[in-house]
Amino acid sequence: MLEKNAIIVKAFDLIKNSGWANFSLTKLSKKEKISLTDLKKIFNSKNSILDEFSRMIDEEVEKRISFEDFNLSSTKDNLFELIMIRFELLSPYKDSLKSILLTSKNNPMILKKISKNVLNSLDFYLELTNSYSESPKDFFKKNLIFFIYAYVFKIWLDDNSKELSKTMAELDKLLSLSEKFLKKINSLLPF
Repeated sequence: MLEKNAIIVKAFDLIKNSGWANFSLTKLSKKEKISLTDLKKIFNSKNSILDEFSRMIDEEVEKRISFEDFNLSSTKDNLFELIMIRFELLSPYKDSLKSILLTSKNNPMILKKISKNVLNSLDFYLELTNSYSESPKDFFKKNLIFFIYAYVFKIWLDDNSKELSKTMAELDKLLSLSEKFLKKINSLLPF
C-alpha cells in the first residue's frame, strides 16, 4: 500500500529539482518506480498534490498544538503560534513552493487552487482558536487573516534566518493591527 504523505514528500523533492512546470505524475511514477495507475488512485491530477500537501501540513500543525494551552492564551497569540508552526513545517519545502508560485503567476487556475487551500487552512485555524462568532463579522476575520498570511508568506519565503525573526515580527505586528481593526468593527457594527 502506498503511503500518501511519503509520496507527497517525494513529489515535492521532484518539484524542487525540476520545477513545477516540468513536474508530472508520469515523471513521479518513473522516478519512484510506482505504477501510474496506483499513483492515480491517490492523486487524480498533478494539481491535486497541492490539495493533499496542504492537508498534510494542517494535520501536522494540529498534532503540534496543545488545546489546554490555547485556553490560556489570547486568540492573537494562538493564531500567531499556528501560523508560525505552519511556516516551520513548510520550511523543508520552501524551494518547491517558490517554484510553484513562480510558475503559477501566469496560471490563474493554480493561483485559485493555492488560495482555496490557504483559505481552508486559515478557516481551520480560526475554528481551532474559537475565533468565529457566527455573525457577519466572521467574513472580515477570514479575509483579514488571509491577507495577513499572504503578505507574511512572501516575507517568509525570503527569510533565511534560523529563528525567522523578520517573519515573526511582521506577523505579530499585523495580527496586533488586525485585532485593533476588529475591535473597531465590533464597536461600529450593530450585530
